[in-house]
Amino acid sequence: MAMHESDALGLEKKKLFAARNAARGGQYQMLLGAGASVGAVSSYGPIPLAKDLVTILKDRYPKAPISAGDPLPRAYQRSLMVSSADHVWATLSEIFGGAKHQEWFETLAGLPWSRVWTLNVDDAFENSYHGGTDTGKRSLRTISWDDPYIQTGDLEVVHLHGHILGRESRKLVFSFSEYQAMASVKPVWNQVLAGALGVDPFVVFGASILGDPDVEALLLANRPAALAPSFVVDPFIGDGNRWELEQLGYKVLRMTGEEFLHAWQESMGLDEESVRSLEETEILSIPQFVKLQTNRVAPVPHSHDFFGGDAPVWKDIIDRRPALFPWMTDVVDQLKQWLDKGANEPTLHVIYGRRMSGVSSGLLMASRAFAGMHVDVFSFDKSSRFSVPAVLRARSGKRPAVIVIDSGADFSNDIDQLLREAATSDASLYVVVTESPQNDLRLEGRLGGGYQKKITRIPARLDHKAAGALAKKLDEFARLGSLELENSNSRIRHFKGRDVFSALMEVEHAIGFRKRLEGEVHALDKPWKRDLLLLLSIAAQGARQVGIVEAAIAVGQPSDRMSREVLQDKHLSAVVEEVAPQLVARQREYAIKAIVNEIGPDRAIARVREMVENLAPLATRHSLQQRNRPVQLVGYLMTAKQLQKNFPNVDLDIEFYDLMRPLFGDWNGRFWEQRAIYAKVRGNWATAESFAARAVGLYDDAFTRTTYGTILINKAASFASLESPTWHEFYTRGRAEFAIAMERESGNRITVFAYLTAGLDLAKFVVPWQGKVQDGSPVGSVVELKEDWERTYSGLRISLVGEENFESARRAEQLSSQWQAIWA
Repeated sequence: MAMHESDALGLEKKKLFAARNAARGGQYQMLLGAGASVGAVSSYGPIPLAKDLVTILKDRYPKAPISAGDPLPRAYQRSLMVSSADHVWATLSEIFGGAKHQEWFETLAGLPWSRVWTLNVDDAFENSYHGGTDTGKRSLRTISWDDPYIQTGDLEVVHLHGHILGRESRKLVFSFSEYQAMASVKPVWNQVLAGALGVDPFVVFGASILGDPDVEALLLANRPAALAPSFVVDPFIGDGNRWELEQLGYKVLRMTGEEFLHAWQESMGLDEESVRSLEETEILSIPQFVKLQTNRVAPVPHSHDFFGGDAPVWKDIIDRRPALFPWMTDVVDQLKQWLDKGANEPTLHVIYGRRMSGVSSGLLMASRAFAGMHVDVFSFDKSSRFSVPAVLRARSGKRPAVIVIDSGADFSNDIDQLLREAATSDASLYVVVTESPQNDLRLEGRLGGGYQKKITRIPARLDHKAAGALAKKLDEFARLGSLELENSNSRIRHFKGRDVFSALMEVEHAIGFRKRLEGEVHALDKPWKRDLLLLLSIAAQGARQVGIVEAAIAVGQPSDRMSREVLQDKHLSAVVEEVAPQLVARQREYAIKAIVNEIGPDRAIARVREMVENLAPLATRHSLQQRNRPVQLVGYLMTAKQLQKNFPNVDLDIEFYDLMRPLFGDWNGRFWEQRAIYAKVRGNWATAESFAARAVGLYDDAFTRTTYGTILINKAASFASLESPTWHEFYTRGRAEFAIAMERESGNRITVFAYLTAGLDLAKFVVPWQGKVQDGSPVGSVVELKEDWERTYSGLRISLVGEENFESARRAEQLSSQWQAIWA
C-alpha cells in the first residue's frame, strides 16, 4: 500500500499509514456532539441546538421561570420542577424523534466504526445508519448511559446523556443535578469511554469539547496514545482551543462534516465500492473476526522478544521465528486433504496442547501456511460471541474459509451451531480450535453435530525431533545463549523432555530467571504496577484475555498513562507487554509467586478483591451471556481452584468470598457456586450444600445443578466412609439434581462425567460393606447406585460413537476401568 501525503488530513506518511489501516479495519471510534445533528430534521422541525431548545422549553412550560438567555441545564431543570421527568422526556421525544439527516451523514454513518458515542438524545445517527446503502453492515444496537455493560458484534451507539428512542421514557442527563448524580455513580459506559479515549483512535465530531464539563474532563484525563491518530473535527474552533487540543495529541481539522467525510473517504480509501470490497474480503460485519494476511502485518510491540518468552504475534510468524514441529505439519496436511476432497464437508479440527507447549505459536504457524492455500483465514478474538447467521451470510458462495480459535472451549456451542448450519448452507468452513487437555469436557461436551471432527495431540514435552527443530531455529537467529558453544547433540539434550517456555527461559537467562523476575517485581515503583502484573499473571494462568481498558478500570489508572508507562518504565516493560488491544504478562503466571512474596499473601488477595470490585460493573448478566472478555476475567479471578492455588494459606471464605458477598451475593449464582466448591474442599459440608443451593436459586442451569448434585453425592461419600446408612439420602438427592441438569442440557458431558466421577468415589466406600445390613437395606441401595451408574455410562458411550479419538472417550474408558476394579 503506497504511503502518500494527504493534503486533506495533513498527515505525514507514517501516521497516514496507521490511520488507513485502522480506518479500513473498523478500529476507529466516533464521538458525536450537538453539532453532528445540525442539518437533521425531525417531524417537529430542524433539530434545535441548545439556545433554540431553551426557547422551546420556555414555551412548553410557561409556569417555569425560563428566560431565553438561560443555559440549557437550568431551563431543563426548571421544566422538571413544574412537570415530571416522563412528561419532559415525551416533549423531547416529540422534538427530536424521527430525525432524518442529510445524505452525506448517511454515508458517514455507514463507514466501518468500532463503536459510536453521542452526546445527543436524538435518533439521527440510528436513522441515517438504517437509511444508508446496505453493504452487509452490522446490526445496530442503541445503548443509554445507564444501561448495563455488554459487548456484542453489533455496532453499539452509546448515548451518554440518554435518548428518546422507544416508547418508554429513559433517564436523561441535562440538568446540573443530573450531571452531578451521574458523576457520583461513575456509570460503566463513562468508564469504558474514558479508557477507550486513551488507547483507541477516535474521531470527535460536532462537539465543543473544551467547555463541555464531562467531555473536557474525559479528554484531559485520557490523552490519545494509539498508533493511529485521533481527530477533532470542528469548522469554527478557535485558535486557542485548537492549540490546546493539539497539545493533548489530537489532530484538529477545521472542516465541516461534509468536508471531513470527503477527505476521510479519499485519504482512507473508504469510498462506497471500497467499503463493499472490504466487507466481502474481511467481513467487517463480524468485528470479532480478524483476517490473517501475510501482506498486512501490525508492527511488533515495543521491546517484544519472541525468543525471550513473549507470546507470539503475527510478525513473529511472518518472520518464521517459531520452530516448525511435526504436529504443525500434520495440522497443515489435514487441511490440504480437506481441500483436495472438495472442501464440501464442514470440519472441526481440535488441537490439544498443554500450556507452554508451543500451541499458540503452532496455531499461527499453521495459519500462515493456510493463507497460502487459496483459503481465507480468520482469527476469532473471543471478545464476545459471534453471530452464526452473520458468518454464514458473509461466507455464502465464497471460497473456503478457515477460522482459528486459540483456547476456544468457552465458545464450543457457537462452534457447534456454526458447523451444523454450515452443512445446509453454501459456506465452506474449516474450524481449528486449540485447548488444554484439562478443558476437554468443556469443549467436547457441546460438539454434538455430525460434521467431521479431527484431533491432534501435542506432546507436553519436546521429543528428540522437536528438540532438534528448536535448537536449529535458535541457531538460525543466533539466540542459543548459554548453548552457543555446545555441539548439536548437547543442544538437543538440553531441550529434550522440557516444555518450550521453560527451555527458552533457561537458555535466555540461565539459572537466574526467577531471581531476575523477583528483582523486576521489587523494582516496580508504584503499587498499581504490581497490581497490574498480578492481574495479568493470574489471567495468563487461566488463558483469560485482559484488554487495556478493563486493565485500566481494574487498577484505577487512566489507560493512556498505563500504556505509556508500559513503554517507558524499563522495569514494567520487562514484565508487561502491550499487544493492542490487550496487555499480557511476559512471564505468563510465573510472576504470581514473586508478587505474593513481595507484598504478602493478605495484601495480594486484598488487591485481587479490589480489582474484582472495580471490574464488577463490566461483569453483568448480559455480558455473561455474551461471554465478554471482562466477565470471563472476573469469573476466573473468583474461581476457588485458582484462589486456592495462588493463596494456599489464606482463609478465602473470610478474606475474599464473604467480603465480595455484598457485591455479588444478591444476583450472581456463579459466585455462590465457587464459594460452595471452596467450602466442599475444606470439608464444610453444611455451608457447601447451602451455598450450592443458593447458586441454583439465583441462576438455575445445568452447571449450578451439577455443582449442587456433586456436593450432595460427595457428602454421601463422607457418610459412607463412616459406614453410615445416611449416605443413601444424600445420594438420592444428588442424583435428582443431576437428573434435572441432564434434562436441562441433554448433551452436556460435563454433567455426565461429574455424576460418574462422584458416583465412582461414593462406590469406593459403599461397595466394601455392601453385604452389611443396617437399618433396612443398604444392599438394595448399593444395587441402585450400580444400576444408576452403569445406565448413565451406557448412555455416554452411545453418545461417543464415532468420536473414539476424542478426549471424552479416553476419559470414559478410564472411568470404566476404575468402576470394574471396584466390583472385581
